[in-house]
Amino acid sequence: MAVFVDGCFWHGCPAHSPAQFRGPNAERWERKLATNRERDRRNNHAAENAGWQVVRVWECEIRRDAAAAADRVLAAARIRSAGG
Repeated sequence: MAVFVDGCFWHGCPAHSPAQFRGPNAERWERKLATNRERDRRNNHAAENAGWQVVRVWECEIRRDAAAAADRVLAAARIRSAGG
């Protein structure tokens, strides 16, 4: 299993990443986050093709309730080990 903890800002959390950037560097930040999300998709695909199960956890999930985030990872591991 591969577990990634994605920073809300850098990976485009739907709850905490800006929906729209403003200012002189807005286009640059939009490209940067789009590039990060595309890299995440490529990495997921590569890991899955190599036989890994990918679980992504948002930074905000851990800040809000680290135990619940850990339980989500554990549940995914249990499902995988049960053959699901």
